[in-house]
Amino acid sequence: MRHTLIRRAAIAVGVSALALPFAASAAQAAPTRQAVSGSTPAWATPANRAGNPSSSQRVDVQVFLKLRNAAGAERFANQVSTPGSKQYGKYLTANEFNARYAPTDDSVRAVRNFLRQQGLTVSGVGQGNRYVEASGTVAELNKAFGADLHTYSYRGHKLRAPGRQATLPTNVGNLVLSVNGLAQTGPLRTPFHHKVVSNSNAAKTRSAAPKAAPAPAQCSNFWGEHNQTMPQAYGRTEFPTYICGYGTDQLQTAYGVKKAIATGTNGAGTTIAIVDAYASPTMQADADRYAVDNGQGHYAKGQYSEKVFKPFDMQDECGGEDGWNGEEAIDVEAAHAMAPGATIKYVGAKNCDTGLDAALNWIIQNHAANIVSDSWGNLGEDIPASAIAAEHTIFVQAAAEGIGMYFSSGDSGDEVTAGNTPSAQPDYPASDPYVTAVGGTSLAVGSDSSYGFETGWGSTRAVVDYTQDPAAYTQAPPGEFYGGAGGGTSTLFDQPAYQRGVVPASLSQQYGGAPARVVPDVAALADPYTGMAVGRTIDGEYTLQTWGGTSLACPLFAGIQADASQGRSTPIGFANPLMYQLKAGSFRDVAPQRTPVAVATPTGSSLVTFDRDSSLFTAPGYDNVTGVGSPNGTSYLAAAGGGSHGGHGGHGGGHHRHH
Repeated sequence: MRHTLIRRAAIAVGVSALALPFAASAAQAAPTRQAVSGSTPAWATPANRAGNPSSSQRVDVQVFLKLRNAAGAERFANQVSTPGSKQYGKYLTANEFNARYAPTDDSVRAVRNFLRQQGLTVSGVGQGNRYVEASGTVAELNKAFGADLHTYSYRGHKLRAPGRQATLPTNVGNLVLSVNGLAQTGPLRTPFHHKVVSNSNAAKTRSAAPKAAPAPAQCSNFWGEHNQTMPQAYGRTEFPTYICGYGTDQLQTAYGVKKAIATGTNGAGTTIAIVDAYASPTMQADADRYAVDNGQGHYAKGQYSEKVFKPFDMQDECGGEDGWNGEEAIDVEAAHAMAPGATIKYVGAKNCDTGLDAALNWIIQNHAANIVSDSWGNLGEDIPASAIAAEHTIFVQAAAEGIGMYFSSGDSGDEVTAGNTPSAQPDYPASDPYVTAVGGTSLAVGSDSSYGFETGWGSTRAVVDYTQDPAAYTQAPPGEFYGGAGGGTSTLFDQPAYQRGVVPASLSQQYGGAPARVVPDVAALADPYTGMAVGRTIDGEYTLQTWGGTSLACPLFAGIQADASQGRSTPIGFANPLMYQLKAGSFRDVAPQRTPVAVATPTGSSLVTFDRDSSLFTAPGYDNVTGVGSPNGTSYLAAAGGGSHGGHGGHGGGHHRHH
């Protein structure tokens, strides 16, 4: 069954139009109260109910307040972000934005007083009057918000959520956009990184029949350096082994920015903020060693800094600090690899839930960076609509200030193929119209570090059974889906103006009705089988590991954006309206290869076929795996860069052909 559309009539309308059309019954039962629309997630159904949280359990919430004139804020964000507009590049400071649009002190006071009257502990107010932080027991929250909190089974988790829409007295409810934290969505947020996986069962079958198995080969330092003999597939039996892990020089050269960096276009004067949960205690030392080992030298004094929100909490729900620390290493080292002159500001949230929203709000309220790389997200768009509305206002303010928000598009393709959602959908926040969603590719780099080719990142694995003679695949290639760039047609947002005339109707109108937002916007290397070598300290020892995922693509692209930003009269800011109208040749069009591309594991245990991304597919022009393509070196830097190079070249040259 198709996911119900909760679309807005147009991108310029206020975030209130995101609200779900419930609340009638609650309003009738208690006329002095009104619903906080969209505060119940779609998965909080009676069928999924699995008990009740303890009434004495304490829960932290963020009560987000509505912007004043939210529709006006969106119009302004569009104007300052769109080349050709009289307002283009005329950004507001955080103080100026707040003076025009932020909730008032009186609104904060009314909400804070209500919460205290309900017996909740008010612990603070988010900068810009964006939200009031409070905590209380489940019993107190049920009373304050009429929340009817239960525990639900969803995607292997036991999650707390309200069984009905939260309500508030009308005088307070008119001020409130969302009560984040009632629904426990943190466990559904994840960092989007992937590692190479070898099949242990295949290794056992290999040892069981050594005569049938090939001799082990080595992973390749560049495309085609080593090969492995495999059972026949795609008309051949020799396949290149997967990449050991590209280094900084290879990636700079392949993406055509090495010469620009060597001559000073290296991101100097820009700041890239990296946002993740928690913080690795060895990150600065690891990043410096990685840079030195890759020939970039030590970080300059003050070039790397951290803003970490403590005390950390929700480690169990968020999958533990270690996984997020690995994510942090990928993000910091990839961004610095492509922009060695940029300042890196790591912002570590206290958890993967409301903590990430607090971290993003801190960035926009303090204008801590012009480029923000976020390699995490929800698996799909099935989170409370009110929570999405709250985050959306953060992205609107970022655009108004000239801050570009970049999000990984996800690592599970359309999500339904991986079993994460009941219907195909992109991941949020990547699907928000005010962020740049970075999809993924598989990248072949030659022996001289030159760009060979790219395919869309979508990996399938066919395992070899060596107990047979001759050996054979247990499932005919391409095999089973392993991972791929997230993307697809949004179930939440209508088509933004910048995608009109570029995104084919077959994608934007996949679900019928008005054209919708389609993800991603751009792409860069994400396939772990052509991944990047990343250095971090594990158990006291500095270790290199090969990583991929759109967690890699996002900071790589953010680094290239820092290079393009250098010397511009104004920051690029929210980049989509610019990038969708850049002249032909600014992006490499990632289209299907004429013959299937596959790599072998060095042991011959499995064959990995590229460009098989769930129900998503690459095509000439825009597609839902790689967007408009990957950045084309100095052509992209010149087109996206300063002044008259800003990109008014239209859609010529056939790059944005419909398929």
